[in-house]
Amino acid sequence: MAAAGLAQYLSHRLVPRTLQTRLLYRKDKPGCCHYYRAAICKKLKEPLTIEEVPPRPIQPDEVRVDVHFCGVNFADILTCRGQYQESPSLPFTPGLELAGQVMETGTNVSTVKEGDRVISVTNFNTMAEQCIVDQKEVWQIPEGVSYQEAAALPACYGTAMLALEHRAQTQPGETVLVTAAAGATGLASIDVASNILQAKVIAAAGSDEKCELALQRGAKSAVNYSQGNLKEELKKLTGGQGVNVVIEAVGGEVCRAALHRCIEVTIWEGLEWW
Repeated sequence: MAAAGLAQYLSHRLVPRTLQTRLLYRKDKPGCCHYYRAAICKKLKEPLTIEEVPPRPIQPDEVRVDVHFCGVNFADILTCRGQYQESPSLPFTPGLELAGQVMETGTNVSTVKEGDRVISVTNFNTMAEQCIVDQKEVWQIPEGVSYQEAAALPACYGTAMLALEHRAQTQPGETVLVTAAAGATGLASIDVASNILQAKVIAAAGSDEKCELALQRGAKSAVNYSQGNLKEELKKLTGGQGVNVVIEAVGGEVCRAALHRCIEVTIWEGLEWW
């Protein structure tokens, strides 16, 4: 599955046929078994390279996963540019989330077994054919959910749950504003706020099409901030009361307008604005 996806990608890029063959049909090196391919960041702000790397033994609490799909997030881009809040030492393999099948488990692992379909969110290393993760970072994929769909869940839904439930402690009936509402994290936030926490969601996005998508996913109302005054629209929609929670992912004027209409704002862990 991973090779098929890579083949499709390469077929649409100006990549020499010899390199395509090397990437898609590699053999284990002499004297070594089961080398696997990984995307390697050797220098910040430079393209990643695909290299064959040897597997390491797993520890008692670890799980080796055959990666079918991995997510590509904004955090990965920032990490490869040296701008993320965590900076791994070079060289490193980026990637925070994956979906795949359990290949091997450590002696202490009791949560999953070989052959299980799983997702995981971890600190880097998921952009590879194999990834080793702690058993605490692995969850089984429900029946009916594909690997491709599952791979996109951990980071965006984890962010939404952490922000809305843990940090904001959103209550039923409260009003939640979600900016960048048509993005992955925005749509996850709408889903969690509306369908799990039973809050009222106002979505804000940069086009009518994006606003319509947010409404389809559960937002009660939507504002196109590229055409109107977000601050004034929020005032109208809330009867001048403001919103209880803001999930903000745009910055600049949109951020200022959103915070202006928030009753109380808490940003990240330990930093509070009033």
